[in-house]
Amino acid sequence: MSNKEKELKEIARLEKDSIFHGHEHYFAILVVVLTIVYIVDELASNVRGAVDSFTICDLFNTTFGTPEFDKASGTLGLVTTGCYLIYLVAPFYKSLADKYGRRIFLIINTLGMGVGMLVAIISRNVGLYLVGVVIMTFFTPNDMQVIYIMECAPKEHRAKLCSITKGIALISVSLLGLFVKLFVDRNNPGTWRLVYVVPIVLAFVIGIAAIYFVRETPVYTQKRLRYLRSSEEERRAAAEAEKKAEEAEKKKNVSVGGAFKYIFTHKQTTAIAFVALLFAIATGYTGKYQNMIESGVARNVITAEGADIILMFYPLINGIFTLFGGFLTDALGRKKSALILGLWAAVGLGVFAWGCANNINPYITGFAYGFSIAGLWSISDMLYFIITAESTPTEIRASVVGTMQLLGMVGTGLNMVFNNVVTMVAGSMNLPLVLTAAYLPLMAIALIIMMLKVRETKDVDLDNVQVD
Repeated sequence: MSNKEKELKEIARLEKDSIFHGHEHYFAILVVVLTIVYIVDELASNVRGAVDSFTICDLFNTTFGTPEFDKASGTLGLVTTGCYLIYLVAPFYKSLADKYGRRIFLIINTLGMGVGMLVAIISRNVGLYLVGVVIMTFFTPNDMQVIYIMECAPKEHRAKLCSITKGIALISVSLLGLFVKLFVDRNNPGTWRLVYVVPIVLAFVIGIAAIYFVRETPVYTQKRLRYLRSSEEERRAAAEAEKKAEEAEKKKNVSVGGAFKYIFTHKQTTAIAFVALLFAIATGYTGKYQNMIESGVARNVITAEGADIILMFYPLINGIFTLFGGFLTDALGRKKSALILGLWAAVGLGVFAWGCANNINPYITGFAYGFSIAGLWSISDMLYFIITAESTPTEIRASVVGTMQLLGMVGTGLNMVFNNVVTMVAGSMNLPLVLTAAYLPLMAIALIIMMLKVRETKDVDLDNVQVD
């Protein structure tokens, strides 16, 4: 088939997609599919954490709380940390959606998450399990469903639909607690695999459904049609104009080194960077929450039923307070919101750790953890994106925001190493006390720096950012 024939075939397909965009019920069906994809994304992102201790007991043939378990947990955790190097190729992978369209990558990402989970549960050794982890780690952060909503929803409903679908997806993580309750037998840790079954089936079903019910986004469709219908001369002119625009953009942007220099030569961004890094490190307890809960079960201060309640209840609280936290930012300003969200995270962590070590109502413990991570992720988003963007001139804003996210990744890497070394040294039974003692002071220091050194940015004119 010649290039001309291929292009004519693609034009016919895209024109057919354009007709679908105008169908009365297409958008409603699309939102349902995208919401389920979002749910699969959240389930795939959280399922390993929900069964972490059971997985280790099974793969290493050990018992929770023993020195053998602690060594296995720490070692596997350190090795798993290396799996996150796959993030380095993520920007290149994401950029392919601009060349080949959004639809194909929505489908690939969804099916890819299913494949990763499937590989994990068929594993009978650590090596194959890690292959599954790498696949899941690669496909879960791409969030093509969010791009779909942004490019398909009416302008006045974009933010609302993003918030609603995200809230539903966060709350859906409660299903993992239900699956643990229904399928996991603590005397037979190999049953952790059953918790993956429904998310795997859902990933494959909705991935295949997307092939039939989802069309290319209107934004990409129109852009691609304009290109395909243009003459060779118009294409050459457009390519030349695009090349000049890219060169001009490169001149405006700065390198990572230049962004680092900007961040640490200005008081405002330096303070933001330290606060963001401290909170990134403090997110470490979210990687060990299930082990913290199981330490309570092993001490007989939490029943197995109580542990299941915590796992089912916290996502509901997280979803509700994450949505609520979004309204605080614009209503109260950045600094007041950051203080409130930081206090949510700190108080929630303290109560959650207390609940894991003492005999209190599991609903209180679950509420505390959901409350804590809602504050934690909300303040992290505010620091990496909103406050940083509002403190940086337009011509280097994208570079500085991207570099700030790199600092967040450094913080995450540090807490993963710390968590796993602590598990090997102090033991999994002591995680509630040790992690709280480590991370609460970091939150307190971060909030003090925030209040004293970071200025309010709520009413900043993004076209005229004043630098110190």
